[in-house]
Amino acid sequence: MRFLWSFMILTLRQPGVAARSILLRQWPNESIWTGLFLAVILNALFFGVLGLILPDSSELAMFDMSPDSPGLSLMVSALRSVLFATMLTLGGRWLGGTGHFMPILSLLVWDQLLQLALMSVAVVVMLISPQLGNVVFLVIGLVLLFVLLNFVNEAHGFASLWRSFAVVLMASIVMFFAMIFIVGLLGPANLGLPENV
Repeated sequence: MRFLWSFMILTLRQPGVAARSILLRQWPNESIWTGLFLAVILNALFFGVLGLILPDSSELAMFDMSPDSPGLSLMVSALRSVLFATMLTLGGRWLGGTGHFMPILSLLVWDQLLQLALMSVAVVVMLISPQLGNVVFLVIGLVLLFVLLNFVNEAHGFASLWRSFAVVLMASIVMFFAMIFIVGLLGPANLGLPENV
């Protein structure tokens, strides 16, 4: 537990160093896939409990997991992570990077676990002060973006965060349209979304 805390602090202070540490370990594929599904399940449990504590929070509505089809929601969440890792890999290589899918996926797994830990802190702050909580959520979003840019930078061997930003932007645009397609294919109701999405 102490190691995880230390590594979390390292990620926030020196995300490039943390990324290199993850990449140098060369995790087995089975460990990366297990970590991905663990992160997806923990996020689902977290937001499920959060929905009971803050049922009317508009900030958390986008994370709603459908109680009628939790398996489908988990599958879509995992698919979203895999697709994002794929887009980061292809986009980075298109811009001259050298990253590969599985190492990038391992970085995204840690990024998701880090996000879960930070959002837990933000929720506690929101329960104390909703206004301050909104500010904390915004700061966390910016911090996580900075971490992700450094992760992509290290994975592809870029010399500039601007190139990493271009990769993340392209991947996010593709993800946006891909999720619209998935929602249209499966139906909003099956994903716990309003019918007019």
